[in-house]
Amino acid sequence: MAADRPERSLPPAKFPAETASITVSRHRLEDFLYDVPEDVRKLAALLVSELTSNVIRHAHTHFSLCADVTSFGLRVEVADGNRDPPLVMHPAPTAHSGRGVLLVSELADSWGTEAIPDGKLVWFELSLGKSQDLGQVRDL
Repeated sequence: MAADRPERSLPPAKFPAETASITVSRHRLEDFLYDVPEDVRKLAALLVSELTSNVIRHAHTHFSLCADVTSFGLRVEVADGNRDPPLVMHPAPTAHSGRGVLLVSELADSWGTEAIPDGKLVWFELSLGKSQDLGQVRDL
């Protein structure tokens, strides 16, 4: 999706390293996604909650959130000030935490992380389904 030109973008916004920022950033993303299908909006909200929770719990730094909507999908990015990459863990069924990045890796169409000058960027992409129309031949 990186080659797709954004139809619209949610400019980066910074949030302090506090629990309330998880909810505020999630609501900001949900408001931005007012016109995408509800299932995609809810999934994006869940995944951004998981990523921002990880920042608060593990990175202990402020974070930023931005997003792009293209004709084919959604890309969401969360950047923080810690260079340690996120780990996909497989906790025991009785564990109370440790599933955030696992959820992102299993539920997003694609995801990844990259180093940035002052920390790391974690991103995920979700399809909006419109790309299925490409390549279909119409009867004339």
